[in-house]
Amino acid sequence: MSTSKKWFCEGTVPGKRIGKIKHCFLMEKVVLSERTKYQKVLIFDNPIYGRVLVLDDIVQLSEKDEYIYAEMITQPLLFNHPNPKKVLIIGGGDGGTLREVLRHDVEEVHMVEIDRRMIEIAKKYLAFCGGKAFEDKRAKLHIEDGSKFIKQFKEYFDLVIIDSSDPVGPSQILYSAPFYKDVRACLAKDGMAMFQIGSFLDFENLVLKTYNRAKAIFPHVAIYRFTIPCYHCGDYCFIGVSKKLNICNPELGVLEARSKGFQFNFYSANMHLNSLALPAIYQKKIK
Repeated sequence: MSTSKKWFCEGTVPGKRIGKIKHCFLMEKVVLSERTKYQKVLIFDNPIYGRVLVLDDIVQLSEKDEYIYAEMITQPLLFNHPNPKKVLIIGGGDGGTLREVLRHDVEEVHMVEIDRRMIEIAKKYLAFCGGKAFEDKRAKLHIEDGSKFIKQFKEYFDLVIIDSSDPVGPSQILYSAPFYKDVRACLAKDGMAMFQIGSFLDFENLVLKTYNRAKAIFPHVAIYRFTIPCYHCGDYCFIGVSKKLNICNPELGVLEARSKGFQFNFYSANMHLNSLALPAIYQKKIK
């Protein structure tokens, strides 16, 4: 991390980019810089992106475009499932994912965050993400290791959302085959899950390997592609999985009917379908 002349330069993103490409932001004001029990936290204000959150030298979100990430990690599952009531979120300490899930008529949302300090920081400095979500009676917050928490449940959750940081440090286990099997076990018979993956610049090393790992465990696997300007290279994806229901070819009419009345900044039924359309260079490598 470089902070000379009030610049933050992100150059430690895992994969082929590490040490070869830097993505820099002018820091008009450093809001917070500290090390919690689990990670380094930096928050600063930028004239283009507004407030920016950095964990372990990797940008996690910005005030300008966080809604893209938050809506795309949640809404494709919530509108694919016919009646989601019980939801599990692992990670997501900033509150954005929780906010989006609670827009729906769900009964309970268990949010598991390993770093209690991250919740405190989010409430104080990143209120634009969570808003009043943490105060919602349907939200049940657990401060513990998500990979251990999930083992307590069998065929319980309709949706599981893994809103983790990059595959380094404590988040590494959330990208493993044993963890994916635990996700499958805790899902109801028609349950679905979404995993944060990473950049298409690391398609061969990260995206394809993760897709194949998921495909060996779940019958239905979909890659959702989207662009977030504040991220290193911007071209990112999530991987969705389903035990029973087809998520790879959803019907436009069904998505439109289920999302009617909602107001989003990014998500729409058409955007949902568009995110599933991969460039030919990637599509031909997916079996």
